[in-house]
Amino acid sequence: MKKEETAPRNRTLSLTIHEKNGFRAQLKEITGSVSKKDVENSVIHGDIFEIMDFMPSSFVDLLFVDPPYNMTKKFNLTSFKKLKLKEYMDWMDAWLGKIIRLLKPTASIYICGIWESSSVIHLLCDKYFIVRNRITFEREKGRGSRRNWKNNSEDIWFCTVSNRYTFNSDSVKLKKRVRAPYRVAGKPKGWLDSESGKFRLTFPSNIWVDITIPFWSMRENTRHPTQKPEKLLAKVVLASSNKGDVVFDPFAGTGAT
Repeated sequence: MKKEETAPRNRTLSLTIHEKNGFRAQLKEITGSVSKKDVENSVIHGDIFEIMDFMPSSFVDLLFVDPPYNMTKKFNLTSFKKLKLKEYMDWMDAWLGKIIRLLKPTASIYICGIWESSSVIHLLCDKYFIVRNRITFEREKGRGSRRNWKNNSEDIWFCTVSNRYTFNSDSVKLKKRVRAPYRVAGKPKGWLDSESGKFRLTFPSNIWVDITIPFWSMRENTRHPTQKPEKLLAKVVLASSNKGDVVFDPFAGTGAT
């Protein structure tokens, strides 16, 4: 089976049946207790409720969760029906409670959601973790509406297990143009003077407007309707993990993590 033909500039990733079968063969199946070494650098195929009890304790440094957003949607051959808020909260609580055991005392947690599910996520995060912040990032995709504000953002709840956690703020500083450059003894104070302009490095805020949602001409784009950008994951990983740490994503989605 050939790949679907697209416009010359359309870089959306697609796979043939042969390629899908090849990648599927590399997935890890878990049917019994495993060690950290068994699951490192691997993609696990299975139901989160079935495999969680087999996973090792206290091995995750960074947990990134992008769960189903409780929307009535059809994706490929799978249909999703929106649950009542209480039902969605119970479902979230059922798997989140199981994940606690996998986290190190120094672990950080990021959980994604939209405006409708964000209140539920906040309550559950407050139940199990120390809530540090709510990040809101701007989406460039989204349909407009004549009778409502365009839904153009998503939330990410940042939490930790304890007060001992990793946060590398210098690794995610933002480069911003200086509007009123200040000098001391003729030298730049708190900013850089370069050929491309005057800039300063600033600490990141909880409003992210520098994230581009993948679209058809980008090499990372897939057909998944809610794909997370690689840059978003890069910011999270750089800020909240160190070299050699274990990052765990229980809902792999497009595999951006």
